[in-house]
Formats: sequence, structure tokens, C-alpha cells
Amino acid sequence: MPDLAGEKIASYGFTGPIDPNGATRIAAAMNHAANNQFDEVHFAVSSNGGYVADGIFLYNLIRALPIKVRVHNIGSCSSIAVVVFLAAEHRYCSAHSMFMIHPTSLFPSQEGMSAERLQSSLNAALADDGRTENILRERTNLPDNVLQARRFKDVFITPQEAVQVGLAHGIAEFAVPHGRQIIQI
Repeated sequence: MPDLAGEKIASYGFTGPIDPNGATRIAAAMNHAANNQFDEVHFAVSSNGGYVADGIFLYNLIRALPIKVRVHNIGSCSSIAVVVFLAAEHRYCSAHSMFMIHPTSLFPSQEGMSAERLQSSLNAALADDGRTENILRERTNLPDNVLQARRFKDVFITPQEAVQVGLAHGIAEFAVPHGRQIIQI
């Protein structure tokens, strides 16, 4: 929908896991905005995370779009959802939102798993941790002690802390201007 300045702005909301289904819905919405020559996307998100591969896919897709993306954490951005949040050039969070980063979880082992299979799962988790940490380092100023702590435990980040470390650019409530549509994806 055009705003007062004549720009075409798409507004989307998403809550749910960053899994193949969620990633497909988000990608379809973003692609629709780009394909229909919108100037900007406003993306309100709350997600407890999901799969690293799907989050990295969305991060790379959003970074590649030829339109501005403004994201708002309006609940919780946890785990790989933080990486998706970081893809946007303009990042904001609600005063009552929260961020959480943590180590990649291994999937529950199955009885009879060989040592080689367990080692392979560990190696995959460590590689995913590395990809996530690289993005956190590139897109924020999180201190080393926080990045180190996330390797062993859940680390919660308040909106005020998020702004201090460059995770978010400001604390601002998401608002849809009168007359503009918002589409839940």
C-alpha cells in the first residue's frame, strides 16, 4: 500500500517457528513484495527460533532483496530468529520484547547410535554455532563475554541492551498506519 510519501510499503506479521514451512511463508511474502516493486517491507516478528539452515536461508534472502526491510521484534526473538532479525537494515524492538541467544542444540540421540554418528551430529552443531556467531559478530557489537556465554547457556537480552550492542537500532512500538493492510504470514 502507498504511504503518505507515495512509497509502496508491505506490512507483514509472523509468529511461529523458523522451520521449512515458516521460512517458505516468510520468503514468499518477501519475494511478493520485491516482485511487485514495493519500496519497503515492515516485518513484525515473534519467534522462539527453529532450524539453523532455515534461518540462514532467510538471513541471506532478506539481505539480498532490492527493497528496504524494517523489522520489529514485538514479542520474543530467540535462537535462530535473532539471525533472521539481524538480516534487516532497520531493526527495532518493542519495550516489552526480549531476545535470547544460545548454543545449537543436538537432536535427541536415538538408541543404538554409533559413536561416529554422534560425532557427526556434534560437528554439525558446532558448524551451525560458528555460522550463527559469525553473523552475530558481523551485525552487532555483542561483547566477547556474551558470545562466549551463548556457547554454554541461554543468554537473554533486554530491549535496552539490544540497542546498546547494536542488535536493534531503537525501541519503538510496531504500528500500522490507518488504511494500510497487514498480512499475517
